[in-house]
Amino acid sequence: MKAVHLPTKVRVTSELVPDVQLTHGRAVWVLTAMGFNAGVTPITFNHYIKSLRVLGVPFSRNEMGSGVGRPVRYSYNHLMELCLALTLRIYGALPDPVLLEIIRYRLELYELYRRAYVEYATGLGTPVAVTAQGRAAFEMRGVYLDLKIRFGGGRAFEFGPPRLISPFEALRVYSRLDTPGRAHLPFNLSALAIAMVQFAQEAPNMRRRSP
Repeated sequence: MKAVHLPTKVRVTSELVPDVQLTHGRAVWVLTAMGFNAGVTPITFNHYIKSLRVLGVPFSRNEMGSGVGRPVRYSYNHLMELCLALTLRIYGALPDPVLLEIIRYRLELYELYRRAYVEYATGLGTPVAVTAQGRAAFEMRGVYLDLKIRFGGGRAFEFGPPRLISPFEALRVYSRLDTPGRAHLPFNLSALAIAMVQFAQEAPNMRRRSP
């Protein structure tokens, strides 16, 4: 993969986030390269991404527009929203309540996506060393996303508000696995953002298909 110049500033600005603008075909290529296709056929995966669009992810109704022959473009935020939705799938599907909450918190999540990229190795994402007697030390870095999702009775009864936490805070959450109803632990949002940008830079040009 091409080398990515990781951001070093803590201040979050749109200029620090790569200007990603991909067609539908290239966006699906990125998601597939990241492993989100989960072993299904390319046609099935492409259909699933289109079905998410019908449900409002990652585009709002205003972003879709009404002009015929005007293909949509997937920005950094759009691709990160798709990455989040695909990360939260359960048994290959995204529960409707979780999908609705992603849309509800969309603007707040946009800011978290940006910060996750900017603070991959600084600020909240500053690396922490984890050591234990008689064991090899390892390092954790990057910003973690905690959506505070809880399930009960077959449905999500709590979601958010989403927050970013440090690697140390993520470890503390992991140490409390006895929390009742905890459905999804915090995950490294910075690592997801960096990987997405790397693959977006490599996405090949493709022949145009239906958007």
